[in-house]
Amino acid sequence: GDAAWLLVALLAFGPATASRSWARVEKTRVSAPQQRAPMRSRVRCRGAARRRNMLFSTMTIPSLLALTGPGRSVAAPWDTEKSLLRPLNIPRDPMEMEMAVTLMRSSYDVTDGLDICPMDDFQTQFYKKRVQYQTEYSSAFYDKGSPNQRAGTVMIGDLTDPQYFDFISFVQYGVINDQINKDRRVFEETVGVFGDEGNFTTQLIVRDLQFSDRGTVIKEHAKRVGDLVLDYLLSQNKGIKIADRPDFDDVEKSLSKIQETFVAKGFAASAKVEAGIRPAKPDPAKGMSEQPFDVRGDRSISVTLERPVNLWSQQALRQAGYSLLNNFEVKAVKSFLRRCNIESRVESRYNSLGVTHTFYLDGYAAPLPGGASVTPAF
Repeated sequence: GDAAWLLVALLAFGPATASRSWARVEKTRVSAPQQRAPMRSRVRCRGAARRRNMLFSTMTIPSLLALTGPGRSVAAPWDTEKSLLRPLNIPRDPMEMEMAVTLMRSSYDVTDGLDICPMDDFQTQFYKKRVQYQTEYSSAFYDKGSPNQRAGTVMIGDLTDPQYFDFISFVQYGVINDQINKDRRVFEETVGVFGDEGNFTTQLIVRDLQFSDRGTVIKEHAKRVGDLVLDYLLSQNKGIKIADRPDFDDVEKSLSKIQETFVAKGFAASAKVEAGIRPAKPDPAKGMSEQPFDVRGDRSISVTLERPVNLWSQQALRQAGYSLLNNFEVKAVKSFLRRCNIESRVESRYNSLGVTHTFYLDGYAAPLPGGASVTPAF
């Protein structure tokens, strides 16, 4: 809900950035009606009001803002503290606020909509994890007087700062993964309304049975976030064309438009899209009619992003052993391909300055060895 999102913005970004984010909320409700609509028919014991949490309902604004100061949390979200992957101190230009809010809010709203956890607990753990790691993260950029001093800064609370977005997105997805791993399919959630201090209730929430295991929740979360991000990109670039199984060249052109929009919004410094082929490897001991389908090889499209705002956090989440990543650029491309009725597989390779995602497109077979122009039917 709106009040819950404002709380998250205050806890994560600080009051100045939260107010700027809130001013753009109406602009960034990308496909919210379509996302929420199917949820009304699900089995639940939830009232008409959207989720508001006990923490937001029972705290005054001054005490709430006091929570946003730096420090370390005694009550850490894990039993033992984990060290962070060393942050990447590389120059990156600011990202547009509207883009940043779209990425953060879509991830939060999908977590809420899938009934992954009580959102009051989510917000509490979000705050704890942010405080737990904020000092360690920010000190990696500069430590005055230290022989290991590094140039650069991180603007705590400023979503448009790629260094900070990298951190806070890691925190958000770390908490989402933690909550998914708890696998709470039925739970109580505290609900209240801002301004009604002490006037809150608990509701019984029952998750949709089709998302009854961790694997399906992870897939659906990634799918829905990808859909919301793609909807936003489509609203910003009319050159992205969706059609039923378009020609390979048209797919490549639309993926280029998607990456151009990411770059224009400050998500990455630059992007490169290249077509490729995974070579076919027939089994010489078998006849053509006995070869498996994938022996023909796959046509692929590689997307390389230089200095994206989530470069460190993707790798940090992987190192922490999490399955659900904040790879928004992958989620958006997968959403586009689904809408074009194209199944795909993706492989990712990281380096200190960027990432390359290679999408292998099913049904767009590579030529057979020897230059055969027509792929025989199996």
